[in-house]
Amino acid sequence: MIGLILFCITIYGFVGCMNGEEQVYRQIAQLGATEVDVRAEAPNRIRQIGAEAVPILIEVLNEEEDEYTRASTIWLLSEIGQPLDLVAHALIGSLGDDDQHVSQTAASALISLGEPVVNSLIQALEHTSTTVRIQATYALGEIGQPIEKIMPPLINNFDDPEWNVRRVSVRALLDIGQPAVPLLTEALEKGNKETQRVARIALDQMKHRKR
Repeated sequence: MIGLILFCITIYGFVGCMNGEEQVYRQIAQLGATEVDVRAEAPNRIRQIGAEAVPILIEVLNEEEDEYTRASTIWLLSEIGQPLDLVAHALIGSLGDDDQHVSQTAASALISLGEPVVNSLIQALEHTSTTVRIQATYALGEIGQPIEKIMPPLINNFDDPEWNVRRVSVRALLDIGQPAVPLLTEALEKGNKETQRVARIALDQMKHRKR
């Protein structure tokens, strides 16, 4: 991908591409530079370009094979942050990246964006990818606000077919603490068999935490 970007820079130089777009491609190519100072300066320049860089960064994120470049691109997207819908969609997609470091970087980036991405994360709980659901659940628990919006989806996760999704959901609700007790109690009384079982575990662990 980086080689393709360098090729595009050459072509765009002849056809008169937009200055800002050419600069974005040029700086993205520098993310893989061997010179440390050049590689370190590239993110600063991309951040200065701002929202205009986002569509190109998303293109790189979707096509780049190098894990380091994908992770760097994820952080740049979260630091620019706008337009939020495009950024959030791209980061949610990266939660299921085959590389664990990239996937975790995407979760951390979403956490850094905070409440504005809560709705996107809640929608991601319905994703077919187990990794996406686990990372989205973790991110919701770390953001933690607004509690009244986050808690019901976490409770709904109690009957997720994957144990790790259920486990991370319990952890998130334990971190919320006492405000989660009424919903956990309701789940214990009205949920299906698996929801009741996990709700009981969460309530028991919450009692032990208080001791």
